[in-house]
Formats: sequence, structure tokens, C-alpha cells
Amino acid sequence: MVHSLTKSEKRYFRLVAGRQTGDKLNAARPDVARPDATRGFLRLFDCLLRHETPGDALTTDLDRAFPGATLEPARKHLYRVLMQSLRQFEGDKRVEVRIGQLLHDSQILYERGLVQFSQDQLEKARTLAEQHERGLYVVVAARQQVEQWVRWQFDGVDEPTLASQHALIRTQLERTQTALHHAALYETLLLRYRTQGMMTSAADKLRLNDLLLEEYQLLNRHSRVGPHGRSFAMQQQHLHFQSAYFRMIGDGAGSLRVYRELDALFQQNPTLWAEQPLYYVQLLEGILTDLRLLEQYAEMPFFIDRLRLIDTPLQGLKQTIPYVVLYHSLLSLVDQRCYADAAALLNTFLTDAPAFERGLAQLALPARTEFELLLVRLNVGQGQLSAGLHRLNRVLVRPARSLPRPLYAQSRLMNLLLHARLGNADYLTYALRSVERKLNATGNVSGGEQLVLTLLRHWLTGKLSAAVLARLDAFSGSPADHQLLRDLDVRQWAERMTDRYGRKTT
Repeated sequence: MVHSLTKSEKRYFRLVAGRQTGDKLNAARPDVARPDATRGFLRLFDCLLRHETPGDALTTDLDRAFPGATLEPARKHLYRVLMQSLRQFEGDKRVEVRIGQLLHDSQILYERGLVQFSQDQLEKARTLAEQHERGLYVVVAARQQVEQWVRWQFDGVDEPTLASQHALIRTQLERTQTALHHAALYETLLLRYRTQGMMTSAADKLRLNDLLLEEYQLLNRHSRVGPHGRSFAMQQQHLHFQSAYFRMIGDGAGSLRVYRELDALFQQNPTLWAEQPLYYVQLLEGILTDLRLLEQYAEMPFFIDRLRLIDTPLQGLKQTIPYVVLYHSLLSLVDQRCYADAAALLNTFLTDAPAFERGLAQLALPARTEFELLLVRLNVGQGQLSAGLHRLNRVLVRPARSLPRPLYAQSRLMNLLLHARLGNADYLTYALRSVERKLNATGNVSGGEQLVLTLLRHWLTGKLSAAVLARLDAFSGSPADHQLLRDLDVRQWAERMTDRYGRKTT
């Protein structure tokens, strides 16, 4: 928490801490003695700032700063003051906070007998919630209005007004329920994609029909959600669902077409997602993934730049975006074998290698694994096989249940190919059988995975010839299989392992 603060947030925290004790000067200067009420938690704050990661150095520093003391009270107080300062610092930046403040103001005014002013605040809260499609907040504001009417014995309220308020509440509840149902369908489909990857058979694709049919029925039941048609949230969920579906069945062109529609929708409604741009980031990542699947690398820099220019108040997302930008930039270069350019780009981030690795560790495990496998590909492309194996071993120690099956399979096959490049035939003899057993245990082995295993067996028995290149060119597997072969750089491996006369090389 302490190291996630920006410079402005740290200054504001010290200001809040000083204001609480009536001693702002001492709170702003760590070297000055502080009153007993603040000395403990502010000294703890300063101590934590000096150490970026837990360890023996931090423990020693804490023992020196608090000899024989119990840190739990100071830790709890530090957390409370930190959260209080962050809430105040955020202020009116979030729509939900502004709506909540209006609701709270209304309650305070009503309790003091200022009924009309209270109603005015509720109208503002409801209008703001409707503008930003926060249906549940509309319901809360409307219900609070009705409850005040009841307690004020419906003074100035007639039956049509009350009926209109009840109709508004029902409409918003139905719309919210529909949005939640739609979100559940999309999230279920997205989970299947993240854990299973693209569908490689007709039977697998058939299993998606349950979600597709349910989404179709949902849209039919709620084809109109008000006088202005479908809400932004509903259109967004529908297009996200469609793009994920096309991606799962391997239709990159269909997915890209839907993403372009979704992009136009986002461009038309910037105020509805500016505070929470996560779905916009997913949109741009989806476009980049589809362009890469279709090998349209020339179009990728435009969307990478748009991703780079996203300005968000969300610190976690702000720290993640540079890594997402770097990942797609490196991916495009490595796919095209521009290893020198990729290494030069990566070196601009490695001026502070420990900070880069700490930032990489903050990514979600699947995203971090994809990034590390990409860095292994870059090491191999540069001929740095030992460095690549060292980084790959960090992925291999993760248990199978921690990774989606496609990533698990890719990491194991990449390890086999890397050992083949190193000429470790003895290791491959038993590792090949082990990997095949594990892949069979986690699901059906795809055509692409089986092809890689077959090529490795041919290499072990000395039967790998230049004819393998023609076999790779003629391979007619699914889009998922072709993407796997590309991620593993199988053709580059085959080119290196065979010479023009078909003899095995090491």
C-alpha cells in the first residue's frame, strides 16, 4: 500500500496525519521529533518507504526503530489514516463517490427538517446516476425520495407522481438485472477462453452453443430497455461477448470486425467509461491479438500508441499499461524475427532491471507467464539459450493448476525445443515421455502439440530432415494450432536443426 502511493498522495497523507495531531510541520518532516500520538505510525510509514520489498533489511530496520515494541497498533492506525487520506484525495473524481455524497447530504438535510433541499439533492443524485448508467444508484435515490414522501405524509405528491416513481424503480431494476445477466454470460465465456483457449474441434465449438443461445434469448427478451434503445453497457457487453465467441472458434476476422464496432461505440461514449477504462484496455488488447492472429503487423503500432496514451486515475491499471504496451510491441517484433529491434526496445525498460522485474511480478499470473515466455523467445532468437532456459525454469516450477492449459502446454513444449537446441538428447529421451503423459492428463492433445512431439522424436532418432519444412507449410491444423507453432517458433527451430541436405545439426 505504501509503495503504491504517488508523490502527491504521500504529501497529502502527511498533511492529513499532521492535521489530525495539530502539528503539520512535524508530520511533513520525518527528521523532526513528533508528538507521541503520531510518532509510532509515521515512523512506521517512513520505515516502510525505505524498503521496497519485505526482507531481513526491513526486519532489522523495524527492530532498530521500535526496540521491544508491538507494531500491530501502529500498523492498524497507519492503515486507517492511509485509507482516510486516499478517500479524501480521490474526492469528487469518481461518479459513485459524488452520488454517495449527494445521498448522504440529502439524509443530513432531511434529518434537520430541510425537506425541499433534501429532495433537490436526491434529484441531482438520480440525474447523475442516470447520465452515467448507474442503475442501482438510481434505485437507491428514488427509494430514498419515496421514503421521505411517506414520512412527510405525501405533502405535494399526487398518485401519478408516485406511480411514475415506482415505474422508474421497476425499469431500473429490470435493466440492472439484464445487465448483470449479460455480464455473467460474457464472464463465463471469457473464463472458458482463458482456461481452454481456442476451440480446436467441432465438438468443442458445439459446447459454446449454450451460452450463445442464452445470450440470443436475453437480447430478444430485452430488445428495448427504454425510450432510447439499448444502453451503452448492454451494447458493450453484447459486442464483447460476440468478439470473445469469434475468437474462441478461431475466427480472427470475425472477432476483429466486432471489435471495430465496439471501438466505434467507445469513441461515441467517452464519458461512460473514462473513469473505469478496463474494458477499453481489453478492447485494444483484443484488436492487437486479432491483428497478430491475422499477421497484420503493419496495423498494430496504431493501436499500441492508443493504448500507450490512455490516461487513467487507477494506479493499478496505470502501472500495468506500460507492460501491456511493451508486450504487444515485443510480440510483433519477435514474430517478425526483428530480434535486434526487440532487444533495443526491451533495454529501454531494463535500465532499472529490479524495478522492471517487480512490475512484471505485479501482473496477473497468466499475463506474466505470457510475457516471460515471450522474453524466452527473444533470448532464443538472440542465441542466448542459457538465459532463456533460466527464465523458462521460473515458469516451469509453477504447478499445472496455476496456469491455463494452453500456457501450460506451451511452456512444456518450449522447454523441450530449447533443450533440443542445446543438444541435450539424454534429457529429452525421458522428458518427452513425461510431457506427453502430462498433456494427455490435462486434456486431449491438439494437432499442433502432437506435431511438435513427433518432430522432437524424429530429431532424437536422427530422422529429422529438410522435408519437415514442407510438412510444416502443409500443416492444416486449427488457428489455435498455427498460433501455437508460431509461439514456439517451430519453423525457426526446424530450419536451424536441419541443413539443406537433410542432415541433423546441433
